[in-house]
Amino acid sequence: MKAFRRLVVSEFKQFVRERSALFWTFAFPVFFILVFGAIFSGEDNVTFDVGLVVQDDSTPAQGLSVALKQMPAFKLHIGERDAELQALKEGDRRAVIVIPPDFGVTLSRGDRGSVDVYYDPAQTSSAQVVLPIIRRVVDEFDRVLGQAPSLIELNEETLQAQNLRSIDYLVPGILAMALMQLGIFAAMPLIVQRENRVLKRLGATPLRRSTMVMSIVAFRLLVALGQATVIILVARLVFHVPMLGSWLSLAGLIVLGTLTFLAMGYMLSSFAKTEETAVPILMAVQFPMMFLSGIFFPVEFMPDFMRPIMAAMPLTYLGDSLRQIMVESSALHSHLTNIAVLGGWLLVCLTAAVRLFRWE
Repeated sequence: MKAFRRLVVSEFKQFVRERSALFWTFAFPVFFILVFGAIFSGEDNVTFDVGLVVQDDSTPAQGLSVALKQMPAFKLHIGERDAELQALKEGDRRAVIVIPPDFGVTLSRGDRGSVDVYYDPAQTSSAQVVLPIIRRVVDEFDRVLGQAPSLIELNEETLQAQNLRSIDYLVPGILAMALMQLGIFAAMPLIVQRENRVLKRLGATPLRRSTMVMSIVAFRLLVALGQATVIILVARLVFHVPMLGSWLSLAGLIVLGTLTFLAMGYMLSSFAKTEETAVPILMAVQFPMMFLSGIFFPVEFMPDFMRPIMAAMPLTYLGDSLRQIMVESSALHSHLTNIAVLGGWLLVCLTAAVRLFRWE
């Protein structure tokens, strides 16, 4: 029994010394609880910006408009058709409902009246949350009319000319996440080499340090381009995912995104002395970006106090630009804004990495 107790104490001491083990065992689950709790605990209070265009003054049209206004999940913006559709394209609306001019006349004849709903399937909240709510409101209003068969038909139309699927919008997010991981975890080899004094020995040779750094950056860029090529090829060959934008713009964005996260990874490497301490540091940066950048969760699900965090993350802007280029989705930000923010992160992280980086 005495030997058993000593072994348990020995295992406990060894476990406590491993900071990465402590992180994965205690800090990581707590982090997930806090993140998912903050996102979903206030889900009942989520509101979606929806445009409403009423082109008919009839009683049925006004009645349907009132029914839509009573939905607490919608923040309705009443306006003209062209203006609301433009807001939808710019990402300021999750859907636009258009009640046509002949809506009341058609119903009075006993014919089926149509209501048009425009949405962007690239916004997951539109297809998963907003459209079902609109269908329910229209169905309930249809039953109030008390006639059978149904008198109101809902025409759902997307912004894109092609009929795109969920996988088509998922691939740009996966690509953005892969580039982020490649750049951040580029810090690990440098940390291991510094811990094993490889960098110190290389510094004693005639080799220029700038040459060494540039060779690492060039290698990572080649890996990033190869990684992106594999992801896109698999997506196109296996799932027939289209590429709607410019290949040249896509390649340039991949290079910019890779350089940004490479600079961030090298900056983070300055704060880790050993490989064990590096893992929690890198994970503490990686996981918030994965779950708070809008890649996995709609923006509307984020609590107000987390919106500034999302707006500050470079992965938010990389994912947004990749979706705009690859599937022409509605924009969270303009291309110029996305590139400017990524460039700003690159400049800040590169400056910090140069000033803080240690060779031994």
